[in-house]
Amino acid sequence: MDRKSEIIVALGTAIGANCIPCFDHLYAKGREIGLADADVQAVAAVALKVKNGAAVFMRNSVSELAGDISDPPAACGDADTGCTC
Repeated sequence: MDRKSEIIVALGTAIGANCIPCFDHLYAKGREIGLADADVQAVAAVALKVKNGAAVFMRNSVSELAGDISDPPAACGDADTGCTC
C-alpha cells in the first residue's frame, strides 16, 4: 500500500474511533504528502456513514431487546471539557 492510501485508511479509522489527536496527526501527515482537503472530506463522508450506520444498528438492537428507547440528544457532553456524560 502506498503512503497516501495508508494515510487515507488511517484517517477513516481515526474518525471511526473518535480519536481527534490521531485525526489531527494524520491530517498533518496527509498535508505533508499532498493530500487535498477534498480528499479528507471524502474520507470523512464515508467514515461517518459507516459510523452512523453502526449507531443505527446498535439502537435497533437495544430497542429489539429492551424495548423502544427515547430519542437521544443530538450530541452529548461538552467539547471544551471533554465530558461525555
